[in-house]
Amino acid sequence: MKIQTYVEADREEVISLVLHCQNDGTRPFVSVDDQPELLHIKEKFLDNGGNFWVAKEQGKVVGSVGLMMCGSGLGVLKKFFVSEAYRGKPHHLGRKLYKTLLNFAKENGVKRIILDTPKNADRAHKFYEKAGFHKIEKEELPVAYDYPYKDSDFFSIWILTNSSKSAEAVHR
Repeated sequence: MKIQTYVEADREEVISLVLHCQNDGTRPFVSVDDQPELLHIKEKFLDNGGNFWVAKEQGKVVGSVGLMMCGSGLGVLKKFFVSEAYRGKPHHLGRKLYKTLLNFAKENGVKRIILDTPKNADRAHKFYEKAGFHKIEKEELPVAYDYPYKDSDFFSIWILTNSSKSAEAVHR
């Protein structure tokens, strides 16, 4: 398994993975039109100081995660999806993708990361809480941004870096 920065050749496989995971029958259907950043990953993520990673197994995209930069040390975690076969043991691909994003965030002066997720995404909520995120209200979002589900929960984590290069959450 290899985690690497997105290239345009990954576009269709990323879109396919994201739509497959989102439209699993547990929440309202969403399309590419509901999340236009999927069509502009290079411009929305990479060109603005963030990054977008894909995990590949035998050349096929099996996971993705992006960090969209919003200025002033704020990033939005987006498009964090892992194919069913790579969730949990033995692969722990979600952890690996998140660690990649977190290391990038620390190295690039990100102070806070926010994200949205559908209200009924219990497994995702547990992952984020275990990683140190805490739930916030929509009104507490420090920036407006697009997200595909109107019925979403929002999470936030403050990143502290120190000489040991560890990060921890600070609840404010």
